[in-house]
Amino acid sequence: MRASRAVRAMALAFALLAVAGSSAAADAGERGIITLACGGFGSDESQRMLALEQAHALTIIFASADGSYLSGVRTRLEDPLSDLAMERDCGPIGLAEVPVEGRYRLVATFDGQIRERWLELRPLGGARVVLTW
Repeated sequence: MRASRAVRAMALAFALLAVAGSSAAADAGERGIITLACGGFGSDESQRMLALEQAHALTIIFASADGSYLSGVRTRLEDPLSDLAMERDCGPIGLAEVPVEGRYRLVATFDGQIRERWLELRPLGGARVVLTW
């Protein structure tokens, strides 16, 4: 009995996260902003965030050269042509949403070292990038 209750609770939690992911995408598009949700501490939270990859424009994984996750990475995602940007400390996982399809610049700084990528993104596009230091 308890196991089925736990399974139902977990299914509800995943459904709510999926709705939150798609509503974040709609919110970004309607308001013309870039959003960046950061987290993924612990295996449960990282699994929940990774399950939402396809509901976001971009999933960013922050890792060290040995494969361990990193946090506290200064991260900026911007659309230079429309002067839109979002910047915050992020990691170990970032879920980003963009208002429109286009070319975006991702700049991440950790321990004084910068990683930069230009990405073709679209709302709910499911792109992924792994940045390592």
